[in-house]
Amino acid sequence: MSDDATETLSGVTRLFINMGADPNAAEVMARQLIKRAHQIADERGITLVEATQHLLKQVLEARQGD
Repeated sequence: MSDDATETLSGVTRLFINMGADPNAAEVMARQLIKRAHQIADERGITLVEATQHLLKQVLEARQGD
């Protein structure tokens, strides 16, 4: 895993932990989100950053009940 990928995984994991997830579950969720972001980036021809931002926005909106 590259340094950037490790940093992204750590950041998304911390976000889920801050939202109240168990650290082990947070890492699993982060890995799944990043995997899906890769799929979306490929499908839509957008950057991985854009796809990750899109998914994180959806997570935060769902958490707020929007």
